Amino acid sequence: MAIIGKLNNLAVQYGESIVLKKVNADIPKGARIGVVGPNGAGKTSLLQAIAEGWAGVEWKGAAPGIVYMQQEVRGNPGRTTDAEARKLEKEWGVPENREKPSGGEGIKIRLAQALAGRAELLLLDEPTNHLDAESVEVVIDQLAAYKGTLIFISHDRYFIDKIADRIWEIEEGDLAAYKGNYSAALSEKAHNRLTQQRKYEKQQSKIARVESQMAELQSWSAKAHADSTKQEFAKEFYRSKAKRMDVQIRSKQKRLKAELEQERIERPKEEKSVVFEIASGAKKGKRVIELKNAGVQFGGRTLFKNSSFTIQHGERVGLVGKNGSGKSTLFGVLLGEQAFSGEVWTTTGMKIGYLSQNVFDLPEEKTPSVLFAPSGFEQAGRIRTLMDNLGFGKEHWNQPVLHMSMGERVKLKLMEFMLAECNVLFLDEPTNHLDLPSREQLEKTLETFEGTLLIATHDRYFMERLANRLLLFSQECLVKYEGSYNEWLDKKAEHQESRKSEILALETERQTILGKLSFIQPGDKNYAELDSRFNQLTKEIQAIQAN
Repeated sequence: MAIIGKLNNLAVQYGESIVLKKVNADIPKGARIGVVGPNGAGKTSLLQAIAEGWAGVEWKGAAPGIVYMQQEVRGNPGRTTDAEARKLEKEWGVPENREKPSGGEGIKIRLAQALAGRAELLLLDEPTNHLDAESVEVVIDQLAAYKGTLIFISHDRYFIDKIADRIWEIEEGDLAAYKGNYSAALSEKAHNRLTQQRKYEKQQSKIARVESQMAELQSWSAKAHADSTKQEFAKEFYRSKAKRMDVQIRSKQKRLKAELEQERIERPKEEKSVVFEIASGAKKGKRVIELKNAGVQFGGRTLFKNSSFTIQHGERVGLVGKNGSGKSTLFGVLLGEQAFSGEVWTTTGMKIGYLSQNVFDLPEEKTPSVLFAPSGFEQAGRIRTLMDNLGFGKEHWNQPVLHMSMGERVKLKLMEFMLAECNVLFLDEPTNHLDLPSREQLEKTLETFEGTLLIATHDRYFMERLANRLLLFSQECLVKYEGSYNEWLDKKAEHQESRKSEILALETERQTILGKLSFIQPGDKNYAELDSRFNQLTKEIQAIQAN
């Protein structure tokens, strides 16, 4: 495969913080490169360096036309007049005149603009954040048809496996390149790690054996030197013996040093882990939230109406709906920030932790030392332990939020819940921006959370693992479903099959009637009856399709 460019000793440093340490990699023409790594590892900095042509980014010939879709933008994305972008927006269900697009709709608008740019090199930073499952599939189809070279950052395991044919993993300033998708890269990495561990153990065993031999020789040499001073008649014999042993020791030391200089095998690095510990406050009553005939209109649209449901303490409720259906708006209603009709009741004992989709709501000039200013030595220790458990280093304590990655900002917001001991958590797309180990650890932590959870997420793994109830946003109504996400998907699939069978039967009868109508004239006595039945069947088919 032809190479369009490469990273040649690309280094990135902010102040004293080294992000990338002279990394090297080829950029093959037409490649689909997925960039993965922990939050704050430098993935976004890498894309920015490529987009802006920093020193260390080299092209074969003229630089390619580049379109760079950033991870997040402030405010609403501007609409474009580009016909191709408008066409994509329409296919993805983005309303024409939406004053304030939802998070998912905003991503769709920016993705449509990026794809319509027809770039030779497309750089996408977290393109599936906020997107529902159907939209992710559409993006996968669009990128499969894209003819240029693609480099993208994602923490969506499913998406990376579907798109990537190469993986760049960034960790501790280094870049490791793998061929294949994410699953293949994980397998190769595990194999390499096991091979390195075995070589390391073999080398350590040899070092221990040689050092044992040298220790034994040193012991014999020391004894020979001592004997040469005690036994006058055999002084030269023992002195000669000691010198021979000293020569053997130096020879072994020299050979071992040369071997280690030629190939010193390091112990495989320990996989970094992230630890979340979210303690829930005391239980305050059984009923937590109740809606009676509630409704919301937003931007001239009815999101839901005449909706009634109750959420009990300890329930884990997943909010399911397409982009723009009203999931974030419901959080606004429950927080008292959004107008509504009907009745909305929340318990007075509710201590809410709310994680919004917005990653720009932290004061960017402040540092964790200011945001979480400890009131005493004990609290300071707890805060430092939390930051360490979340993967922050000592350098982050006095680092402004402005210089932190989006994933690191999410972790700072999660720290508030851990310190406040909330008993109700509203999580709006909590896995957006989090690296894969952090997602998995957050899942484990929330499984042990004893309070009440309301979760809006398009991460199917996360939803299935945590939600034991669902709130379905469909046809301008909110309906509570007493079951898991997979159970609902199975019932939905059964319903769709039933609808297909019903539509097929009605369509077969309609085609039969159409055939009969083609052989008779409008004045025929049977024509009116057949025509009436044809129209009735058409309405029935349309009604089923609408539902």
